Amino acid sequence: MIIVIANFKGGVGRSTLTLALANYLSQEHRKFVTVLDLDFKQSLVNMQKNTLILQTPSLYTVYSLEQATSANLVAQIEDKPHQILLVDTPSNIQDSHLSEYYSLADLIICPFSYDQFTTHATILFSLVISKINPRAPICYMPNRIKSTANIESKRDIEKVLSNFGTISSIIYDKIDFQNLTNIHTPVRLLTMLLPAFDNLYHQYIYK
Repeated sequence: MIIVIANFKGGVGRSTLTLALANYLSQEHRKFVTVLDLDFKQSLVNMQKNTLILQTPSLYTVYSLEQATSANLVAQIEDKPHQILLVDTPSNIQDSHLSEYYSLADLIICPFSYDQFTTHATILFSLVISKINPRAPICYMPNRIKSTANIESKRDIEKVLSNFGTISSIIYDKIDFQNLTNIHTPVRLLTMLLPAFDNLYHQYIYK
């Protein structure tokens, strides 16, 4: 199964959400997870390098684009249907590699926030991705939302997005995100993530 985490808007927490979801699937459901880091910052690849330096067993392998291409990673995943590939994407719509992963995706996870600029980018992303891959369901995840935020347009925004896919419960911004690694999710953070992730798992991933 190929799950792409994407949005055209930067700063919505794609890499953090990818990391948290990879931990959740590995630890809570014992799924065999592989992560592909396409983001230009390579934050997940660098985190894995630090883990290897510390000689700490990681929960899963993180590949760069070059490593994935060399290993023919997509073909490996397609040959083993019980494996899950999480693809962390950049916000650059011009990236030549993205269309391939968009078209191969079995599920699109779209993190977003409710501000005007992010909403416009999310709607544009939805229009484009529904043309590239109309078969893949889209799950929108309100991500790193401030608990004190007064979201006046929340209902209207969700009404528009519901035309393209489903919307998860809100993932609030917590200081515990700073302690999230590829080997550990803080307990308080996991407790907050479980409602959204459990629903995602049972609706789209469980087989």
